[in-house]
Amino acid sequence: MRVGIVGPLGIVDKFILIIKHEFPQIEPVKFLYKEYAEVPGLIAGPQSHLDAILFAGATPLSYAEKHVKQLIPWEFVPRSGSSLLRVLLQIALSKKYDIRRLSTDLYDVEQLSETYEEIGIAKSDFQIYTVNKTPIDDEYIDYVCAFHEQHFLCNQVSCCITALSTVHERLKAKNIPCFLVDPTANVIRQTLHKMQLNHLAQVSQQSQIVAICVRIDFPDEYSLFRDSEYQYNIAKTNVARHIYLFAQRVQAATIEVGAREFLLFSTRQLLESVTENYEKIDLLEAVRKNTANTISLGVGYGQTAQEAKASAGLGMERASKLGGNTAFIVYNRNKTIGPIRTGEETRQKSPNRKIDGNLLAISEKSDLSINTIFQLHSILERQGKTRFTAAELASLAGVTPRTMNRILAKLALHGFCIEVGRRVLTKGRPSRIIELSIP
Repeated sequence: MRVGIVGPLGIVDKFILIIKHEFPQIEPVKFLYKEYAEVPGLIAGPQSHLDAILFAGATPLSYAEKHVKQLIPWEFVPRSGSSLLRVLLQIALSKKYDIRRLSTDLYDVEQLSETYEEIGIAKSDFQIYTVNKTPIDDEYIDYVCAFHEQHFLCNQVSCCITALSTVHERLKAKNIPCFLVDPTANVIRQTLHKMQLNHLAQVSQQSQIVAICVRIDFPDEYSLFRDSEYQYNIAKTNVARHIYLFAQRVQAATIEVGAREFLLFSTRQLLESVTENYEKIDLLEAVRKNTANTISLGVGYGQTAQEAKASAGLGMERASKLGGNTAFIVYNRNKTIGPIRTGEETRQKSPNRKIDGNLLAISEKSDLSINTIFQLHSILERQGKTRFTAAELASLAGVTPRTMNRILAKLALHGFCIEVGRRVLTKGRPSRIIELSIP
């Protein structure tokens, strides 16, 4: 695990020493600064080569968030009561300053009050001044220095406490007593342990097995494919080809379950990356554009492969009830996302569920199934034209030329298609050019 350690030299060296002796599995990478305004320039590029970044305090992290897009986990060493107690003890042992009269840019009033009460000093017995300006402002350092200096020169405080090394150096240069708060070794250990656990959890989540159940929807009772086993098997093979291409993209192990179902196993990271977190499931679009069938798809998560499979099966069954290239993502019993469809399916849904009245009228007059009419209508929309040869239409619809000629003959009887010309080829008979009139 490569961790970027961001902070002033002294504090970073303390982090490195603890990591060296107690966290051999962490590879630290130093990012040193004199002023925290340098932080964005230090981490903007290198963070893509790290697993996490650990900031010496909340202030440099807040400033980095303002200027740099976070690509990996960021963490900071929190401002703990133990660090404050250590500094207060250091001030008390010096016997030069009064710990009841301080200015600080590190702690809020409530946290200070709690710490003072723990050492037996009542709230009425101390006077503490705290900075109330946000650390993400570019002029924050100058403001903090002026804040401490003003209160000291006005004799309102005996000394200052800061977590900012730049402030500490500037005040010391002006002979203003100032104590720098460093995180204790124990707090650093706790933060490093937390980062390790979060990293392990993230790796485990990315490697989580995800199951994908895909079912080729069975043709409805009016479909031409139901009348021709040969044509149905050709169409099914075409759909299977796209399923295997998708499986290759997500590096999935694929099992054919029965005649119409497929079970794929991939990892969460691969699947969510390829589908852009399920915003773009290419398999649904490929089946819609390149086949005359539809599929029902379920994605399932689980603690085990068996649990993921069961969740995927549940998602597939829910998709099957809606029909028409639909998917459901099942994370657990209480969290399911769906239905997910392609862009066109979202507008039209299934041809069996939302059928234009004009298409239904054509179906009734021509004695062809509504599924066939809708399929021809979709071909016209996708191709952006109305004139085809019978062979072209047959190929686009996934049927034989003989079947397509039979369909065109029924449409021609009622004026829904006409012959507008012939295409002469070098060999063979001229091909009829048909113009369809399906709104």
